[in-house]
Amino acid sequence: MYFKPILLTLVATALAAVAPAQDPQLEYELQGVDVIERIGEKIPLDLAFTDDNGRSVKLAQYLKPGRPLLITLNYADCPRLCSYQLNDLAKAMRDMEWVAGSEFVAITVSVNPAETYKTSKQAKLRYLGIVGKAEADAGWHFLTSESDADIHALTDALGFQYRFDPETGEYRHKAALFIVNGDGVISHYLRNLAYNPVDLQAQLKASSEGKMGQPSQDDSGFGLNCFALEYTDNISRAFNMMRVGGVGILLFLFSFVGYWWYRELRKPREEQVQAEAT
Repeated sequence: MYFKPILLTLVATALAAVAPAQDPQLEYELQGVDVIERIGEKIPLDLAFTDDNGRSVKLAQYLKPGRPLLITLNYADCPRLCSYQLNDLAKAMRDMEWVAGSEFVAITVSVNPAETYKTSKQAKLRYLGIVGKAEADAGWHFLTSESDADIHALTDALGFQYRFDPETGEYRHKAALFIVNGDGVISHYLRNLAYNPVDLQAQLKASSEGKMGQPSQDDSGFGLNCFALEYTDNISRAFNMMRVGGVGILLFLFSFVGYWWYRELRKPREEQVQAEAT
C-alpha cells in the first residue's frame, strides 16, 4: 500500500499550515524585551526613589516580615498596555479580601526617569478611584526616580528587560507583576492581564508564608507587549485565521485519507467475493 507515506506528507503539510510563521517585524520589536523569572533571588533594598507625595524613600521601608510586596513596572505616559494592566490590577485589588496597606503593600515603579512624582500622583488617583478603598491610599505607592541606574538595578534584579525606542518616544516592555516576600526575595511572577482576585490573593498569601511559586512551564512566556499593542493584536488575529484555515485543511485531508484507507481495506474483501462467485 502506498497511502502511508502520502498520509505522512499530507499531515506534515497540514501541521505546517496550522503552525504560525515567525513574523520578522515582531521579532525585531521584541529584541531586548523579555521577562526572565528569578524566583528565590533577592532585590536590592537600598535603592532610592521618590514617592507620589514627593518624599525620598527606599525599597526597604516597604518590607516587613510576613507582609509581601507587590511590584509593577510601568510608566504614566504609556499610550497602550500599561493602563490596561493597572486597571486590571486595581479591579483585582477592589475585589480582594486583602487590602493594600494591611496584609500587603503594592508599589508601581516608573521605568521612565523623566517622570516626576506629580505625574505619578495623578496616575495613582486615577487607579485608586477604581479600587474604591480608602486604605489603599497608604498601601499602593507610585514611585519615580531620576536615576536610570537605580531603575535598572531594580528591573535587572526582577528579570524585567525593556528598552527605550527613540523613534516613538515609548518604552518597549511586557506586562508582568512581581511578588516579593517580607525579606525582599522574589517569590512569584504573574503574567499578562485579567488578574483573578482569588488567585492573586492566594499567591500573596503564599508569599507571606515564605512559599515560592513555580517557574512558568508555558513556552509562550510573557506574551503581551506594552509597545504596538494594536500591531500585536493584528498579528494574533492573523495567526488565529491561519489556525482556522489549518483546521479546515486537516478536516479535508483526514476525510480524504479516511475514504482512501477504507477503499484500500475493502479491496481484499471484494476480490474474495469475486473469486467465490467465479
